[in-house]
This record gives sequence, C-alpha cells and structure tokens, in this order.
Amino acid sequence: MTARIALVALVDFQGRILVHLHDDQASDRPNRWSLPHARVEAGESPASAGVRVAGQVAHVPVDGDLELFWSGFAPGHPVLTVAFCGRTPATPEDVAQVVEISPAGELPEPTRVHKVFLPGDEILSGRAFTLASGYVLARFVDSPQYQRLAPGAALPPYLPGLA
Repeated sequence: MTARIALVALVDFQGRILVHLHDDQASDRPNRWSLPHARVEAGESPASAGVRVAGQVAHVPVDGDLELFWSGFAPGHPVLTVAFCGRTPATPEDVAQVVEISPAGELPEPTRVHKVFLPGDEILSGRAFTLASGYVLARFVDSPQYQRLAPGAALPPYLPGLA
C-alpha cells in the first residue's frame, strides 16, 4: 500500500496560514517549515486524518469542515499527499508557545515545533519548506479556496514555473 500523509492549511480570520518550524534538534527535517501534517494510518480515511492533524498536531479548532484542496504526488516525493484546507478561529497568541510534537507518535524524544501564522503573500519568501508542504502551499496561496477563506488577503507575486 502506498504511504499517505494528510496536510492541513489552516487560515485565520486575517488570512494568515498556520505553519510549523521544526527546530535544529529535530531528527526529521530539521530547520524546515511545514504545514501541520501526519501519516494517514491503516484503516483511517484521509479526511479523518485531516481532522486529527488539526486537533492533535496543530492543536487548534477548525471553524466548520475541512475541505479537500489537492491530492497527488509532489514531484520527487514518493508519498501520496492529501491536502485539506479550512478556517480556524485560533489567533497568533493561541499558537505562540513552542510545543513538543512527536512526528510519528513513536519517537522517544519529541520535536520542538514553533507554530506561527504567516500572511499568504509572504509565506514562501525565504523559507525552506518540506517538499510536500512547499508544493501544496505554492498552489494554495493562489487558489480560489484560499481567496474564499481569506477574503481581502493579498495575492502572492507570480511564481515562475508553477502555473
């Protein structure tokens, strides 16, 4: 069976997107930014995994239902990525503290994760994202779904080669 991950793009009421930065002590992808994500477990639907990611990984409530944004393989990434989006009433103050998350839920030492909301038009500027998160975000910030979740948010500058 193909490995699958669920990514969740959570947008606050000011149009900012919640992202995580794994610190330099992380055993998996240190110093990389990512969307909240987790492996889709055996017997679990991607939609259920998306809800789990919002609650157990991002630790924020979702306003309404999550919506499927994209599903597929990011170039060079062998894992099926299922990306969801939704709005959260969480604020930067709600996510400002550093939390410890065990990426696989099995590691003896959790990864320190810095959570922050970033504006869609600035999110990709100078940040090193994990492959799947960067691929999804590049499409999400220019999508009708993002514009619906973040009315009035500035559109990102044109990203060459991503049309």
